[in-house]
Amino acid sequence: MITLRPADGLAARDLDRHLINRAGVLVDANALVQLPASRLSGANPFLLATGAPVSATTPAPLLRLLMRAGSMAIPCALVTERLGRHVSTMLAAQRVTNVWSASVSAAEHRDQGTNPYRAAAGALGLPVETCLVIATDPTLYEAQVSSARRVLTSVSGTLRLTAKSTDKLSKFGRDVAVQLALGHTYDSAAEQLGCSSTGAANVMSRMMRRRGFTDRTRTIVDLINSGLLDTAELRAALPDTLPSIPPREHEILTLLATHEVRAVARMTSINPDAIGGIITRATIAIKAKTRTQAVIMVLLLDSPSPAAASGGAR
Repeated sequence: MITLRPADGLAARDLDRHLINRAGVLVDANALVQLPASRLSGANPFLLATGAPVSATTPAPLLRLLMRAGSMAIPCALVTERLGRHVSTMLAAQRVTNVWSASVSAAEHRDQGTNPYRAAAGALGLPVETCLVIATDPTLYEAQVSSARRVLTSVSGTLRLTAKSTDKLSKFGRDVAVQLALGHTYDSAAEQLGCSSTGAANVMSRMMRRRGFTDRTRTIVDLINSGLLDTAELRAALPDTLPSIPPREHEILTLLATHEVRAVARMTSINPDAIGGIITRATIAIKAKTRTQAVIMVLLLDSPSPAAASGGAR
């Protein structure tokens, strides 16, 4: 059987353990670029994946894990800076060219303000929570805030278990997010909380970076979806029902919960110069003070309250 030296980080017996209950594998393409030629085995990939004895160079743990994922029919998605011919050329040099079910451009999703690893999971049709992520140092933070429950770091093909980024929210951060969700500006939120507007803006900026977004609206939606903001408190401050607006405007506000404005313009085939006016009209129509509050109203008033969803209090 192939054995891996202690210097290889995770032992061979640990590799399968990291694939158990994982529906997909999301891999930073930089991890493949970093693979040294001395750790690319010329042995039959199937034999390596099954652990059969072979007289060949010991493959890097990353390669063995990907081969094993292929043999277990676990889909893999490649997260590369940009898609193009060079990606195919790079993969042709590896022994894992046939395991990829999807690939996404990290640069494109960063431009849209979306997390590349979440996008890769979406390309596989899977929740990112069910996937194993293999990152490199430059993309480790994005991997940690992607909501994936297991992240491995690859250094020249060596894999090491990475601690997940803590998913906590300070009381001040929570209070600022709630005020913004209710339609306050940084100035009026600061007045409500007895702090400076700069302090409120700085704490929101940190939350945006930590959660991988470029605008406060999607950051607050993500906090709500992650259970870090109390929706009962938000609902209590909102009207009972959402005022009626045209379906197109409703669609745009719904999309803004998960996409930046430019992406929504592309998805709805609306001129980027015109979409801002449409969003403003929809915001005014539902009597929201800000775009963020408008999106939160659509998110919460279009969905049943927790009590209603569970059949009421018991």
